[in-house]
Amino acid sequence: MGKIVTYPPEKHAGGKQFDFRNIQSNEDRAIVARILLENVRKWVADPTRDVIYNMDLDMGPPRGPLSQEELEEMDKAGRGSFGHTTVFEPHDLELYESYMYPPLRMPEKPEVMVSYWDMNQGAVNFIEGRMMVKTLCPDGLESWLVILIPVPNFHTALEGNCWGWPKYVADEMSVEKDHSEVIYEGKPSWTMDFTPGGVDDATIAQLKANGTEGGNTVSFHINGGGMTLLRQGEGPEKARENYEQHTYFAEWEPGMIKTWIRPEDPASGLVPPDCVSPGVWQRSFGKGNGGGGGMWKVKYE
Repeated sequence: MGKIVTYPPEKHAGGKQFDFRNIQSNEDRAIVARILLENVRKWVADPTRDVIYNMDLDMGPPRGPLSQEELEEMDKAGRGSFGHTTVFEPHDLELYESYMYPPLRMPEKPEVMVSYWDMNQGAVNFIEGRMMVKTLCPDGLESWLVILIPVPNFHTALEGNCWGWPKYVADEMSVEKDHSEVIYEGKPSWTMDFTPGGVDDATIAQLKANGTEGGNTVSFHINGGGMTLLRQGEGPEKARENYEQHTYFAEWEPGMIKTWIRPEDPASGLVPPDCVSPGVWQRSFGKGNGGGGGMWKVKYE
């Protein structure tokens, strides 16, 4: 005989679903993780629904676009997510191709994107690294498949793994402009070193065009005995449009980034030896004028 109370019932007072607006502690975030997992599971299993917005959470009425004064005040206060993003050609093309799980195919130009971000969320903060490979999806759009992701807690690792994002829980995570690193099993497992400058105008233009992966990643979600291919966003063009129209860039500085992933991670074979590639240090936040996220089922036979 035994009993475990997993979450306090008062967290759902009056039957109202708990959501991100209620989060004040890591326990609160774990509760939201449970809700997200269940909402997405139900959506994936429902053949009548192709898209889910905000993972079916009630986000409240839209605030509307922020004024220039509000944006500048947020900037002065140091608000916004910050971190590094870089893109380079894969070192091991055969390894790269091994990530093209059917129905995914090799893109016209194979590329690897590595980003590492501090979400700068205050008391319940979140940091996440993403190593991704570009892939051609069955609907003809190119998206980023996430293949390696360090995170700082178990509930977000659980979320990711359920949605096909291979997350692992790190010992320590730090994001700084000149040097960012992940510590795992007592040793560095991921480092990014940023040196400002050293890029020409054409490269800067390409970095701006690339943006980040935000709004254009794909993953496989377990659905009964099969898998459902999901896109987080509406593809590259929409992601680029949202990135440009809905993002306030408090900091945006191009430079060269030296990326290292520990050899014990098989994905590290994609990183060229002594990998130094053009990249960006950035701090940014939403303008409050839309650009909210959704997930779509990518249909294929």
